[in-house]
Amino acid sequence: MKACSLAFCGFALLFTAGAAWAADSGSDEPAATPYRPTVSNPADLPVPGWLELEAGVLSDHQADSTRTDTLPWLLKYAFDENSGVLVGGNAFDRVRAPGQRDSGVGDTFVEYKRRLPVSEGMAFGIEAGVELPTAPSAIGIGKPAWIANGIFSSDIGAAHVDVNAGATYFSEHAAQASAWQRAWAVALSHPFGEAFGAALELSGNAQRGVGHSHQALAALNYNATRRVVFDFGVAYGLDRAAHDRSLFCGGTFLLGKLR
Repeated sequence: MKACSLAFCGFALLFTAGAAWAADSGSDEPAATPYRPTVSNPADLPVPGWLELEAGVLSDHQADSTRTDTLPWLLKYAFDENSGVLVGGNAFDRVRAPGQRDSGVGDTFVEYKRRLPVSEGMAFGIEAGVELPTAPSAIGIGKPAWIANGIFSSDIGAAHVDVNAGATYFSEHAAQASAWQRAWAVALSHPFGEAFGAALELSGNAQRGVGHSHQALAALNYNATRRVVFDFGVAYGLDRAAHDRSLFCGGTFLLGKLR
């Protein structure tokens, strides 16, 4: 992305972090529940009654010289420990490829999430919703898509594992392609002290008539406060259908209590 775009995003993240830092009164403060930057989501929801924001920058470079720059965002709100809503998308999409230059606001999704606890440190989760075609047709899905995702999360000692398996039904798709796309992801995260952590993830998707893609992701996170978590990392495509490489950074911010 252009330097001014990255600078603006970085300024916005630092400004939000500064405000949250000032509000952080210590260990009694509620903590953020990051979903980013991995493809997979945990079964857990954010602190009930609090609004949580995720925002970042993603730059995707493919082997055929195609480059996609996006500003992903996600708002999360939990009614209680086991149910909530997710609203997200891309604040901006830009695609640059040989013979193509398109940009605009990205598509937007709305999901209901349900957590199904099994024991302390272990839970299943279900996410279901719709992706709305808010982006220009050249870079978006064109018509609504229906989303379903199953989650298994478990603590293993100090480490944490998230396993996701889901599917998306596209109302609009290429004639030779299936309307269904299947996806999966397995992520392992581990803290290093109170301030830092790391995550490794393998993920993939498949759609008949389009092909399969798989990627490996590595990320680091920094807990600036209990309510602010920054992250950055890289992802690398493992086959021709996947992107060649991605760079990303962003943060999770527990903004404030709504009720």
